[in-house]
Amino acid sequence: MSPPAALATQLQDLTEREYVRFVAQWIDAATEDDIHQAPEPTGDTVIDALVAGAAAFVGIRRHGGEPSWTSEPERIYRGLWHPGPPGFFAWSLVHSPASFRVRGILIEEDSLVSV
Repeated sequence: MSPPAALATQLQDLTEREYVRFVAQWIDAATEDDIHQAPEPTGDTVIDALVAGAAAFVGIRRHGGEPSWTSEPERIYRGLWHPGPPGFFAWSLVHSPASFRVRGILIEEDSLVSV
């Protein structure tokens, strides 16, 4: 079991270039019990939005709805965070799952598959 708080803690120890890989691994392993455990905000708006987006993504895909805590204002990045090359920004904007995009995180869905 890996609650969202564990993901947030793990991301704080990484560089932004590593975020997507670890978020994808968490999504692959997350359970319904995991996603409903609201973590304390870290104060890092990118991490807080990523964690909320990941939990919402799992909730929508596997259980039909987002956990309510993922819509809290402090879970939304005020801007657009895109971890890829600038040339892929438009592609990511179109191909990001809504659970991430509405939180200001642009990660194309194919990048969220853990390999």
